[in-house]
Amino acid sequence: MVSVINHFVPSADLSTEGLREFVKNLPPPIEGSPSSAALAPTEKSVPWMPDSSGVGVSPIALPTPESSPRCVVDDVEDTLLVDAMNIPRFNGSSSWTALNAKIVYHLSSNIDNISPFHQGESPRSFDGQVISSRNAEYLPDRAALEQAAMTFFRDINSVIFILDQEKFYAWLDEVYSEQDVSTSILAIVYLVMALCGDETSSFEIARSYMNNVIEESSLDSVRAIMLMTLYRQTRDECSLAWVMLGTGIRIAQSFGLHHMIGYTQETSVYRAEIKRRIWWSLCELDQWTSCMLGRPPAIGHTNYGVPLPSPELNTTAFTPPGYATASASLGCLIGQISEQLYTDKKSAQCEEQLSSELVQKVEQWRRELPPHLNLKSTIAPSFARTTSYLGLKYNYACMLIGRPYLTHSILCSNTHDAAFSSQLEVCERANRDSVEILHKLYTQGLLISSLYFDTYLILTTALILYIRSVKTPSVREDLRSFIPILKLCNKSKVGQYAADHVAKYLGNLQITTVESSTANMAGFFHQSSHISQDQSSFRVSDSSEPSRQDITIDDMDGNFGLPWEYFEFGQEFNLQPCGANGAMD
Repeated sequence: MVSVINHFVPSADLSTEGLREFVKNLPPPIEGSPSSAALAPTEKSVPWMPDSSGVGVSPIALPTPESSPRCVVDDVEDTLLVDAMNIPRFNGSSSWTALNAKIVYHLSSNIDNISPFHQGESPRSFDGQVISSRNAEYLPDRAALEQAAMTFFRDINSVIFILDQEKFYAWLDEVYSEQDVSTSILAIVYLVMALCGDETSSFEIARSYMNNVIEESSLDSVRAIMLMTLYRQTRDECSLAWVMLGTGIRIAQSFGLHHMIGYTQETSVYRAEIKRRIWWSLCELDQWTSCMLGRPPAIGHTNYGVPLPSPELNTTAFTPPGYATASASLGCLIGQISEQLYTDKKSAQCEEQLSSELVQKVEQWRRELPPHLNLKSTIAPSFARTTSYLGLKYNYACMLIGRPYLTHSILCSNTHDAAFSSQLEVCERANRDSVEILHKLYTQGLLISSLYFDTYLILTTALILYIRSVKTPSVREDLRSFIPILKLCNKSKVGQYAADHVAKYLGNLQITTVESSTANMAGFFHQSSHISQDQSSFRVSDSSEPSRQDITIDDMDGNFGLPWEYFEFGQEFNLQPCGANGAMD
């Protein structure tokens, strides 16, 4: 009994007299509640289990409905509880801590002078409490860091919100005046420098801080992890970035950012909006990173319990009003497309209907886009990159839906219905628009290598353009003019590989002057991807068209086409060539 009282009422007097007084002040049992005798199991037996004689034992005796008051059994509410680090953490209704808190609150509010802590007493420090505060061991030149910060806020933070610009410069003042700051803030400073300035040394210092960053588990820790995710992606460490991002999502959920309760205690509207935008940036990062790798997201598209960012509040000079709202809602759609078309497998007929529904949702998003976020409107030069990003992400969503149809169209010689042709046209139109947007950004010098999403959008656009060039020879000139943009991806191994092979592909086409054929394209790709070392040549020809030429492997230098398996076309998608198993007929 003493242990129970000490657990639920730590401030209670545990002396004999104190315990007597405690019991004396306990409220009487509610009329009609089960007695202690009714709750006691039969001797040498366990309720609901047979005893040693094999005779079943009746369940616990309960009062009859006539003697019981009519009650509604409520679940324990979600709550925020201050942890050992003095940080409010989210505890859901299944949490035993939340249950304990509810009992303590009941005792303290229903029994006079009983509360978990004495008046003015703060919670005791628990084992594992992390107090992390340190000076910077090495600082880059401040002017260079501020230049890197300007690039970061203009090119990266403008399209995916992570840092409050004013707060960041306040942190710089603290760091350079040798004040103690948290490890997470130091990691943020070094990672901004690593992304947009001196890479190697700043990254190594930031990496050495990451264990402490995770242990701090603050909102600044989430920011630092998001920056580390972006930097890992630029180093072709996308899998590690995906894992790291999952840690940041867990920390954010510990604040309740995935739930409205995470914002109710915030007295500042601005600070609440900052937290909400960080959460939605996490959602977008999660969807993009997972879709790139073909893996399930940590935050499903049905788990968004927080309203979209406010379209009125603007957090940076490089982001137009309403951008965060539009970007977050489009990110939800991209997550839905990835999950429903590529993760949850359905029959071909269901996929065709689903594809049509998803296209309608994406088109509805475009129709509801505010006029000032439309690329065709007159916009301030400082907003050119952000509005272009919305256009690229919209086209990416369309290409993600239509990509299997485009792939199918060059592998199959059958005639397809109007619905198929419509999906195909959506994909090709989106690709043409993306090529146009990327050319404009390239001309204006607004494409960067320090954000992997630029690289990824270029690569996905180039891949669809490449497939279109195989299907339609006239598109090859568009592919050729796209090579300078593709070479911006040389920092990525995949980008470097793609640029080299597209150039060789076009060069070999110019030498051999081969006219591609949709009718024989399935056999062409099968052969070009599986040529053995000792095979000297193969023929792509049709007896009805004698103008076709032989292709010699020696002339092709073994690099006629991009290997399909390298780019992961989503082979699990059920749109198989019609001639093979009639999936579309």
